[in-house]
Amino acid sequence: MSLRQVKQSLHRLHDTLIKRSYYADKDEKGLRMRSYTAQISTSLKGLEDQLWTSVGEIETKERRLELFLLYDSLKKAHDVRTMLLIISRMDELIGEVKEKEEMKFNITRIPEDVQGEVLADLEELRKCYDTKCYRSCIILCGRLLEVGLHKKYYQTTGVDILEKHPDIGLGNLIAKLLEKGVKLDPGLTQQIHLIINVRISSVHKKKDVFKPSKAHTNAIILFTLDTLEKLF
Repeated sequence: MSLRQVKQSLHRLHDTLIKRSYYADKDEKGLRMRSYTAQISTSLKGLEDQLWTSVGEIETKERRLELFLLYDSLKKAHDVRTMLLIISRMDELIGEVKEKEEMKFNITRIPEDVQGEVLADLEELRKCYDTKCYRSCIILCGRLLEVGLHKKYYQTTGVDILEKHPDIGLGNLIAKLLEKGVKLDPGLTQQIHLIINVRISSVHKKKDVFKPSKAHTNAIILFTLDTLEKLF
């Protein structure tokens, strides 16, 4: 579990800060201080990477946000006491996280007229995730969001937008829904931007191909399923 590594890193950083504080007035040549300062800097960089890796294991957006805000404060803190307090709070938050069950690729409410399509995509999404085809997962998330957004537009306006605009993109579809007064998750636009970039890199030759990590993919899938629950 990646969060265990985060917890271990926090404990090591805590111990290093204590040692640095202890030797602050006893290290005449400053050798120990420079060594501990370097260790703290390295630990902070490693901690950020571990937080991103473990984001999929944290069950709520609020807790994820608080952890990253705390980390940002930790980087900016200049005194040991403040850093220790922040570390203590981060350690407490991680301790409250329950080990997550295996991801479930299901949605509780699916309109009957799109049920077959959605279930087929969910099954394919599960297979891609299990075989670590993460770029394919994100592309499938885009398909699922298209189905949900098209359905929401039809429910709101009574108009099948695909008949008039068969090539409408996700971004434009979101804009049209907002024009109709439909409230959408604020993070949806950012997720759509990522999905579009993955799609583009899949069909066009690019120097740097985006390769999402398991944690990144996990977060996108959870967001997609949550969005569809709200749309349906």
